[in-house]
Amino acid sequence: MPKVNKPKVSLKDVKERPFHPYSRKALQLNKVLTHDKKVENAKSNQMIKSELLADKLLWFQDHLDDRHIYTKQDMLELVMQYRDRFRNELEQISIVQSVGNRQNSKQHVSREASIKMTVEDETNQFEGSGIEVPDLINKKHLEEFKKWNGEIKFIQNLKLRKISCIDLQRSNDKALKDTF
Repeated sequence: MPKVNKPKVSLKDVKERPFHPYSRKALQLNKVLTHDKKVENAKSNQMIKSELLADKLLWFQDHLDDRHIYTKQDMLELVMQYRDRFRNELEQISIVQSVGNRQNSKQHVSREASIKMTVEDETNQFEGSGIEVPDLINKKHLEEFKKWNGEIKFIQNLKLRKISCIDLQRSNDKALKDTF
């Protein structure tokens, strides 16, 4: 004899009539609520990651010039500029902290800490597997990137490439060979 499908528990069942907190229905409802909470957290985490990637891509888009193609050396220079983008702000914070008679200046400490954490993370990425940047070496990908209007939902259409310190070492070795 075939099994009869059990009805699923939903939030509207709670409103109909009360049930015992240790019943099977309560366990099912708790499972549904926990699942919904996990799905919501995953969506928000993915959205934050997408926004951070969009900010990075917008920085690269703002710093492009009118070239039709970039070399790997040009890409490395852009990545170095990207890594050093907070240098002026850190200098300003240190100047503000040095001015005055206060011994323990706590002004801008949280901003300074977040900048240092970001720089450290990007340095670790650069020295490790590489920083993801838009693929500007391929002409077709460069044109698509220039046309991108900054919307997060279209990031998936952009092609990315990883640039690491190994690429920097290779370009330095090549420059040394060219001089001899």
